[in-house]
Amino acid sequence: MSSTAQESLLGAWRPLAEKALKGQSLDTLDTETASGIRLGPLFAAADPSYLGRPTLGPWQVVARADAADAAEQARTDLENGVAALALVFAGAPSAFGRGLAIGSLGELDAALGGVMLDIVPLRLEAGHGALAAAAMVAALADKRGTRPAALHAGIDPVGTFAFTGIAPTWSDPSALADAVAGVKAIGAPGTALLADGRIAAEAGAAPATELAFALHSLAAMLRLADAGGLAAADALAATSMALSANENQFATIAKFRAARRLHRLVADACGSDAPLVLHGETARRMLAYSDPQTNLLRLTIATFAAGVGGADSVSVLPFDAEASPFARRMARNIQSLLIEESHVGRLSDAGAGSGAVEAYTDALAEAAWTRFQLFESEGDAVASGKVAEMVASDRASAEKKLAAKDRVMIGVTIHPPTTATPVPPEPAASPLPTGTFAAGDFASLKAASADGSSLADLAIAPPADAATCPPLTPSRVAASFGG
Repeated sequence: MSSTAQESLLGAWRPLAEKALKGQSLDTLDTETASGIRLGPLFAAADPSYLGRPTLGPWQVVARADAADAAEQARTDLENGVAALALVFAGAPSAFGRGLAIGSLGELDAALGGVMLDIVPLRLEAGHGALAAAAMVAALADKRGTRPAALHAGIDPVGTFAFTGIAPTWSDPSALADAVAGVKAIGAPGTALLADGRIAAEAGAAPATELAFALHSLAAMLRLADAGGLAAADALAATSMALSANENQFATIAKFRAARRLHRLVADACGSDAPLVLHGETARRMLAYSDPQTNLLRLTIATFAAGVGGADSVSVLPFDAEASPFARRMARNIQSLLIEESHVGRLSDAGAGSGAVEAYTDALAEAAWTRFQLFESEGDAVASGKVAEMVASDRASAEKKLAAKDRVMIGVTIHPPTTATPVPPEPAASPLPTGTFAAGDFASLKAASADGSSLADLAIAPPADAATCPPLTPSRVAASFGG
């Protein structure tokens, strides 16, 4: 549509809108987002900027293995449409009180009993134990004589620091470069490092802050890797990103699209053309405690938005508090219905060319870049507390809007259940060691795993002078409403 035609349409629409508003200003139709972006009621058509999945086809469906019956979970999921597994270890930022209590090669082998590694891609989510988990997978690949179809090791020293408040002592430059080399030596395609924005989002960060935190993590790891002798371009190719997806459909679509645009800026600065490997997970923060069935609405919207926004892979959380078999089945089926019946994944970037989506993407990318620059000006924005400060501000603003009912949450702020569903206590699992290890390099950890050593026996407590920061603690939106 030409600009003249657009102006003609706008001119015809404006008096009709003003008449319907009965004298109120058109500004009353504007919306202010959680990131402080003001969105108007009408957008001009835009030239498409394609920011979706770089490969053809739908996103990869990922299921979490995160409980004592992990082998059964994995087999059930793989037999019912799941393409990849996320091994979520206890103590990881994404474990939420659950997680695999695995500390030895034998336990990992049992947890993957019946899983054929050569046809199943793996994601590792182990927080402080990421290096040890990756070393155990390397030892398991040697033991079985087969490597995973793909491996994303999830080593994230910056995010782990922000989550726990204690810096991982193995994240010095040489150790990080050594870890990348160790994961690469397994021979599976994938990535070694992770810039995980979910950690900030689950603590209450707005989309712009989540993106800025993920970029800050990415930049910090690139600097560490470069100082350890690994070229920034190689480190970038070995790094993936994870973002949360929530019930705000267009904010989620714009966030995932903006992530690719911002990653391209970093890649250009590194002289790399490596595409972003982008994983999405539905946000636990948006899930209600006491009316869990309404969570299915939020999960479906979030999954749709992540897929349309261009995620390469998506993991959907169970809708109830206990992660029941039925809730896990529904987590699979949401994705199966979107991909196989609704064909949502046929377009890699369905929002390209939409005036509203393109404008929202641009505005969110600009806001995130501004916050990223603020984090970078701090040097280490995690250690300085700037990240925690901004996340706390975002969370307070969101809770204020919810309390004033400027934001609606079905089953919580409106239509609450007459009888609240009992919420079982979340299980407590033993995490992997949180300090450094007596065998400090990847090869030594792999050898210790292969010899049958328990990683707990190799753990060394963090030194007294380890860097600390205010931790980013996950919280549910519904918690303030008696859930």
